[in-house]
Amino acid sequence: MRKKPRHLTTRVRNGRIAYYWQPSASLKRLGFRLRRLSDDPAIAWREAEELNAEADRYRELVGTDPTGHPRPGTIRWLAAQFKSHDDYLALSERTRDDYARFLDMICTLIGDERIEDITPPVVAEMKRLGKDKPWQTNYMLRVLRLLFSFGIREGYCTTNPARGFRQLRTRPREAVWTHEQEKRFLAACEEMGRPSVALAYRIAIWTAQRQADVLRLSWTDYHDGALHVRQSKTGRPVVIPVIGPLAEALEAAPRVATVIVADERGLPWKAYHFRHVFKRIMRAAGIEGVRFQDLRRTAIVRLAEAGCTVPEIAAISGHQIDYCQRILEVYLPRTRRLAERAVVKLVRNETGTRGRAGV
Repeated sequence: MRKKPRHLTTRVRNGRIAYYWQPSASLKRLGFRLRRLSDDPAIAWREAEELNAEADRYRELVGTDPTGHPRPGTIRWLAAQFKSHDDYLALSERTRDDYARFLDMICTLIGDERIEDITPPVVAEMKRLGKDKPWQTNYMLRVLRLLFSFGIREGYCTTNPARGFRQLRTRPREAVWTHEQEKRFLAACEEMGRPSVALAYRIAIWTAQRQADVLRLSWTDYHDGALHVRQSKTGRPVVIPVIGPLAEALEAAPRVATVIVADERGLPWKAYHFRHVFKRIMRAAGIEGVRFQDLRRTAIVRLAEAGCTVPEIAAISGHQIDYCQRILEVYLPRTRRLAERAVVKLVRNETGTRGRAGV
């Protein structure tokens, strides 16, 4: 007896049997939809077989097996293995989000290629195609390199074609928040009923900490007149004395959750939701060219403008002193205020010297 075609189903319509091709959940994820077939059973069977063949060809094209999972041995499959591994799941939420975004980008470009077909020339072509977006391409190649390192460690491949590539040259970000932008942003937070976002801003600008660390601070981290931060990226402990405007902001903040920066429902912020709301407030305030990540740089600039030494800045930001000395070339743009401070020091020194010489 002839076997019934996959996905062929029947329904009763107006007292008669109607034939349909009903795709599985995995096929629906690929874009296939319910199809009404001919009322003639023989024709309906043939139509169902043709639709099944079309679905099989499409699965082969996009590299998935009949269950809708990536076909073993492809880059898309390797990315899925990586994302389900403990090493990936142990990463911070922000890092997982970033990696997932670039893994999706990689899969869009080469996801259906077999692992062994990805060679250094293929990676070089990916790099060439992305030369107009150097930062994004550099990050993508970094994730690709990590993906193949994972594949080697797990025995899925023997070589890493993404190793040894120089990064595309990028200009370091030198954006800093101005005091005027800060004023407008905080005013917009108040107008839009987002006091928790304003609090996050104030913590970041007064502590030079990353967004992830600002959002995970708990009230138990605030004691003895200081914020005790263990940085999520480095694991380094930092103790930041709290005085002045930041102390006032923390004292005025409602203690509705275990975390200091809770949303208006009293719940911890999800990183992606916070970024979305932060950008929406920036748009409302008419602020462009900066982002939350620039608050870390802005805090360092303001500390330097206030006359802080490199060790003093490092004590707050959490960088190692020698590393802080090196990265200040990137984090510390040459601002007019710094230049004015230097000229004032020069004038004082020269005036004092001349005065002692009797000039």
